[in-house]
Amino acid sequence: MFAFSRFLIYFTEVARQGSLRKASEVLHVSASSIDRQILRVEQQLDMPLFERHPSDYV
Repeated sequence: MFAFSRFLIYFTEVARQGSLRKASEVLHVSASSIDRQILRVEQQLDMPLFERHPSDYV
């Protein structure tokens, strides 16, 4: 259940901040780590949860 809880924290913060980069700064976790968690769930659901733009990672 811990992995799912981590996903919810990451997902919620990305939604609040509007970008992976800003969420990573708030959570003190790399943007790529957050992205991997969200991508994993997107693959399980077979649908995107966020639109990704290059500026999200800078």
